[in-house]
Amino acid sequence: MTTVSLSRDDEASHFGVRFHHAIIEGTSYEAGKLQGEFLKRMGRTVISYEPPEPERTSREMRRLFDQYCPGLNDEIQGAADSLGVPFEKALFCAALGPADHHCSQAVALPAITERGHLYVARSYEMGLGEADLRLCTTRVKGKAAHLGFSEMLSGRNDGINGYGLCVTMSGSWDPVPEEANEPNGLHYAIAIRALLEGCKTLAEALSLLQRIPIGGGVNIIVAHRSGTAALVEVAGRKRAIKTIDADTADQYLLAINHSTMMGISEHHENSTTRYDALMSWLRANVGRINTDAFKTFLAREYPQGVCGFIRELQLGTLWSMVFDVSEGTVEIRFGPPPHNEWHSFTLDGPVGMSEYTAIFPGK
Repeated sequence: MTTVSLSRDDEASHFGVRFHHAIIEGTSYEAGKLQGEFLKRMGRTVISYEPPEPERTSREMRRLFDQYCPGLNDEIQGAADSLGVPFEKALFCAALGPADHHCSQAVALPAITERGHLYVARSYEMGLGEADLRLCTTRVKGKAAHLGFSEMLSGRNDGINGYGLCVTMSGSWDPVPEEANEPNGLHYAIAIRALLEGCKTLAEALSLLQRIPIGGGVNIIVAHRSGTAALVEVAGRKRAIKTIDADTADQYLLAINHSTMMGISEHHENSTTRYDALMSWLRANVGRINTDAFKTFLAREYPQGVCGFIRELQLGTLWSMVFDVSEGTVEIRFGPPPHNEWHSFTLDGPVGMSEYTAIFPGK
């Protein structure tokens, strides 16, 4: 457990929030059972989002999971058995959920970084009561091992896998055109889980992203340690893709909460302000970008940076990450600055669960 020392004034105006890091392995079913045991130890309950037609939705979700994320149904069954709840209760927790995230993300290719490494940075903003607050190292038999934050039990918000594939997201606030609606599409977090577990290369990831049905809108950055990356903007059935590599003019990509390629973007001042701040920083730091530089930028508060926390709404930066994709490592700060430290992670470590306490501004 991480302990943080505060002054008396800080103690009066701040509070601690527990994050957990679960290391899970085994068959899909065994991984699910282990997740259930960890959730019980954490004192967590499964909150389902009941759909209008539960039987039809259950059948469709099972089918899509088998097609695009095989083994996930077995994992959900294991978690349900461990928690003593019906399969559908755990399924609807995994299949449905909120998507109004306020995240920022960027990738810098080796040619513009200090050490010739590929880096991905992201800041995750959301309501404090709406996130799992759980980092998972997942080593499921027959799947790529990966590390990332969970969403709705079985989904993933971000992560890196053992093949050097890194995936991050930022929710899109733009409307999905009526003709592109995908009412039966998967939540983006399941799509990211499918990418991390099933893809070894950027080409494989882009092929899957073009096929997998996703409901709603999301911006996804996929990067690979080979020195390639892509931004995929999703709006229901619509996709817009920009790929970069060592031979392209652009050596970085970024995405906030609006579309830059689809021509459907509405004016979102908060999103465009963060976009401009991150773009300006990337341009000004070509040749000097490294892990520490990205960490320094991620500590800048809006509007000069991308992070912040609104204490009255309990909304803002819940965690920040800097992936060194070339080395397969990630630096994570649980909670917003300035009271929280960075921690280093890899895909290694024994099965088990650890706890980190992050300090947040009080109401």
